[in-house]
Amino acid sequence: MLVSMAYPTVYIQEPNILQLSGEWLGKFGKRILIIAGKTAWQKAGPQIKASLEMNALQFHLCTFNGECTYEETERIMALIPEHMDLIVAVGGGQCMDTAKVVAHRTGIKMATIATLASTCAATTPLSIMYKPGHEYLGMEYYDWCPVLTLVDPQIIAEAPYRYLIAGIGDTLAKWYEAYPINEGKFQNAKTRLGLKTAELARDLLMEFSEQAISESKQGLAGDAIRQIIDTNILLAGLVGGIGHHTCRGSGAHAFHNGMTCIDEIHGTYHGELVAFGILCQLMLENKSEEQIVELMRFYQVIGLPVSLFDMGCTEVRDHEIRLSAQRACDLNEIIHYLPFPVHHDNVYAAIQAAHALGEKVKLESK
Repeated sequence: MLVSMAYPTVYIQEPNILQLSGEWLGKFGKRILIIAGKTAWQKAGPQIKASLEMNALQFHLCTFNGECTYEETERIMALIPEHMDLIVAVGGGQCMDTAKVVAHRTGIKMATIATLASTCAATTPLSIMYKPGHEYLGMEYYDWCPVLTLVDPQIIAEAPYRYLIAGIGDTLAKWYEAYPINEGKFQNAKTRLGLKTAELARDLLMEFSEQAISESKQGLAGDAIRQIIDTNILLAGLVGGIGHHTCRGSGAHAFHNGMTCIDEIHGTYHGELVAFGILCQLMLENKSEEQIVELMRFYQVIGLPVSLFDMGCTEVRDHEIRLSAQRACDLNEIIHYLPFPVHHDNVYAAIQAAHALGEKVKLESK
């Protein structure tokens, strides 16, 4: 499948935009299937429902059960009424990804209303699939994107701030993953634009993350959090949406994919594990300890994990790390986009080294 570029037709981040959601959604459909997380619908549902009714739009609500699995998509598909012409996902990343699978299988176009800024799922042409129990299964890629993305910054500001931090980790990976797979190669205009977008996202995260988290802790939709919302949701999605396969995930996300087999990590958010995956990737690339420690210091300031213990592990179990490394190196895994041969022994060593250095940095910080 060749996809030149894929990104939303319309993206709007504005306070109280959900009061106009019916007007915007009505441009794309009249019979709407809403797939929404329970908490997301409690927060955003009253405004959306009122706006849909004001614009005389019919809708049917399916509650998302919390995990992006094929079992969940099949359950939802069995509940879809006839003649729906627009799917609207309301919630976080896994809700968005589930809705994309449903949209792809039914051929119905979709829109997204993001209530968290923890991933870029609201604006991307792919779904990350899990087994029941939150072990990574694989990815689905599409030749389309949601036609519309709406974001009310106040709703995101009032969400637990840990989601925002996770989104920062996930977005930061865009630069660290895209740069090495393009270094020294011919870069067409789309690739260059994707890389520049990843670089801009990284710079904005470094500049505004600390203040944005402070605003989130107070439930304030200030300038910094609005900047980070656009960075996590829009810019992060544009990196791969514009650059396509030359600007997609590589090392950090592969470490994430492999390490989801560790039971104690299942309480860790996607972006938190990806952030640790960046550290592992830098180890794999033999980057200097100084460079890795500098990034770890930034993690400590904003609350991202620098070791396995920070993600819920009570001890480092050798067999779990080896299994994680093997899965990260599966034949079709994205780690093989890196510009050098990758073996699971090297991945195992990188995980162990990142953890050990993280614990050392934490000890020195006391």
